[in-house]
Amino acid sequence: VYRGQFGLDVKLGYGEFSWPTGELYRGQFYRDHRHGLGTYMWPDGSSFTGTFYLSHREGYGTMYMKTSLFQGLYRADERFGPGVETYPDGSQDVGLWFRQHLIKLCTAVPGSFSLCSRPELSGFSTHAPARIRLSDEETMGWGLHEGQDPFFYEYKQFLLNDDLMLPPEMSIYSTDNCHLPMTRSFRKELDARIFANDIPPFVEDGEPWFIANETPLLVRIQEQAYKFRFIATVTLSTFCTLGLM
Repeated sequence: VYRGQFGLDVKLGYGEFSWPTGELYRGQFYRDHRHGLGTYMWPDGSSFTGTFYLSHREGYGTMYMKTSLFQGLYRADERFGPGVETYPDGSQDVGLWFRQHLIKLCTAVPGSFSLCSRPELSGFSTHAPARIRLSDEETMGWGLHEGQDPFFYEYKQFLLNDDLMLPPEMSIYSTDNCHLPMTRSFRKELDARIFANDIPPFVEDGEPWFIANETPLLVRIQEQAYKFRFIATVTLSTFCTLGLM
């Protein structure tokens, strides 16, 4: 059962959706998806309050469970970045999370091993810190001219031209974005809904930002944290405004 706002013949705006299983979502929708700020509740009393992206938990949020409370960053419904898990006895695990695993603590252990304490390894710590731009992943050029690129029609046109990726008005027939290609224009629409009141995720502050750890997984975690760097500061006030807390 859905009660709420509509637009373009789909759920669009603020509303409440409930399932026969007892699950309930109350918050923002965009093109039939849970997209924006909202609260998802389960029959066992668990709930998640935070940011959703295409019906998945994405960005900062708070997960209330029977045995613990987690506050942190999510990606595709999984913990992915900085977070704090609090247990009934008051103890906490604080650090960087990947799914259910705490992969890096936020505290330094006295006497721990580091490259600085091993002179013979100093060569590994003298190179300039790596840098990255979030916009690098979004940039795709035409490359060679049409006559010089043998894969122009078979490959690049379908990736770079939104009109060729999906049939016209495909959203009327299906909203299954897990199995359909994501056009660049639709991705921009989705990001605009999430970052409407903040700096868009790919606008640079100036120089590229430094990578603290070049391990591939931690690089992706840093990108996720940087993308939502401004959302975390406004989430609580927005929840209160919408009546979600």
